[in-house]
Amino acid sequence: MRLEAGDPRAPDRLTGDVVLDIEGEPTTFEITVPAGPLAPEDLLPVFQGLTDAVVAAAGRRVERQGETISCGAGCGACCRQLVPVSEAEARGLASLVAAAPEPRRSEVRGRFEAALASLESGELLTRLESVTREGGGDVVELGLDYFRRRIACPFLEQESCSIHADRPLSCREFLVTSPPEHCAAPRAETVRSVRLARTSLGLAAASRALTHGGWMPLVTALRFAARSPPSARDRSGPEILREVIDGGSSRSAGRKHPFNHSSSIC
Repeated sequence: MRLEAGDPRAPDRLTGDVVLDIEGEPTTFEITVPAGPLAPEDLLPVFQGLTDAVVAAAGRRVERQGETISCGAGCGACCRQLVPVSEAEARGLASLVAAAPEPRRSEVRGRFEAALASLESGELLTRLESVTREGGGDVVELGLDYFRRRIACPFLEQESCSIHADRPLSCREFLVTSPPEHCAAPRAETVRSVRLARTSLGLAAASRALTHGGWMPLVTALRFAARSPPSARDRSGPEILREVIDGGSSRSAGRKHPFNHSSSIC
């Protein structure tokens, strides 16, 4: 499988093979990245591709077990949960919105602003930003409070993701085998999520600089990017890739990230 990031016309690029054991399946990736010092967001297309490979392997395992992934287009229940994004993804989403043509750019920014305004009532936004900065707190209850607000993701249009190719890693990683309608009700006993290795955890660790756990709610991504200094570009592509892969496998085995879809519905 071939993955690449950066301008394909750039003269200075590095290419190498990476072999990963995914769900017991040895998988070889040919990965090409820019040669210069980079930030994690520069490699987002590679991490998206790796995550898609993990998700596909998990889907095959589920099918071997006699079950079926029930997620599909037109079901936007999970798009009203508290979606976690890494600092790298927040900056990537901000760049994606900034590059959109008008009037779409202003429409999407307006949805972000409306979501924040809704969260400000009842101090839910204050609680979210406190946990983002300092950690701690009851993240399960926080996720439930968010879910009860029924705030749609700013990229949700007609119950489908309008940035599907660029959607966050945690969105890609959330799969269920239970009936889709159960995702609309926050009860853990009715939602059967698929366990898999989470590249999102490794990316959070590799890009963490200004947040406690490397995470923030997606709806705060544009605000974070506008108020934060640019990422330090001080590592090579192979170094960042190694951090993300190692961090994702080790953290997936040990804990969940602070804001995940499971904690939002249990």
